[in-house]
Amino acid sequence: MKSGDISKVEQFLAKWDDSQGNERANCQPFFIELCDLLGVKRPDPKGSVEGDPCCFEKDITVISPKGKSTANFIDFYKENHFVIEAKQGSNKTAKGTGKRGTASYLKIIREEYHRAIYKAKSLPLKPPFIILCDIGSHFEIWRGFSENWIGAKGDYGDYEAKEEIKLTDLKKPEVFEFFVTLFSDPQQLNPEKIAAKVTREVAEDLAELAKSLEKENDPEAVAHLLMRCIFTMFAEDVGFLKEHLFTEAIEERWLPKPKSFKAEAEALWKAMNEGSSFGYHGKLLRFNGHLFADAKAFALSEEQLKILLQAAKRDWHHVEPAIFGTLLER
Repeated sequence: MKSGDISKVEQFLAKWDDSQGNERANCQPFFIELCDLLGVKRPDPKGSVEGDPCCFEKDITVISPKGKSTANFIDFYKENHFVIEAKQGSNKTAKGTGKRGTASYLKIIREEYHRAIYKAKSLPLKPPFIILCDIGSHFEIWRGFSENWIGAKGDYGDYEAKEEIKLTDLKKPEVFEFFVTLFSDPQQLNPEKIAAKVTREVAEDLAELAKSLEKENDPEAVAHLLMRCIFTMFAEDVGFLKEHLFTEAIEERWLPKPKSFKAEAEALWKAMNEGSSFGYHGKLLRFNGHLFADAKAFALSEEQLKILLQAAKRDWHHVEPAIFGTLLER
């Protein structure tokens, strides 16, 4: 997000906030201006590119659950990116999609989701994203990634699997960048690719640390130490450990005083094994399975702790626990 983008977002929000209940008139202007705001390519004029890979009102044949074929269109389509269906409710009246928050409005939105699913699954290439947009209000987003998602069946989950993002959240840099990526290179949001990237980066960190530790320690003992570190880093990123205490301890306690690592790491792992208290963090969850039954740690140098901190700051919630053994092998 560039320095001038916030003011542009605020102007965009101010313009569209009061436009209510007129999706047919407002759909295309809204998305053209959204593309300009994000700095991504506008859709092509329909019929100007063979197959209309990116256009408004994309013509398709929808296959109903009973196998019936019906001519239809997608409000905004980008091949290998998304299907977007637009609605527009109102905060004051039942105009358009209806008054937001009412039972009738929610019924229409849910029905629109099912129509969007039929449209997406009728395409030869299923897009990774289905998006419902209540113009001026919010987006509802479903992801349909799989290992071989192009041309595959695609599974977007049920209606409750949605991610809801308010239009005003575009002021947040992470949300703004999410939409830039969604419109330009959605595969960057593929959790399998993210996991592979994190795994590769973590493997590089751990290989460097292992090589350093094995100069003075038994390789098997090093592997056990690293496994405890791996699981601890994963546990804090998925919320099993309080307050990212392991990463904070590396950065705030052990890097300034490397000699404190061995005793304090052993105390942490003993508390995790027993489900007992650890300092001011209070009682921890109990991690059984014998991983922390041997809580032995090594003395680490400042440089080794820097490598461990780099690994700890990776986005571990994207990493599947099943690959922990593979990380150690690497």
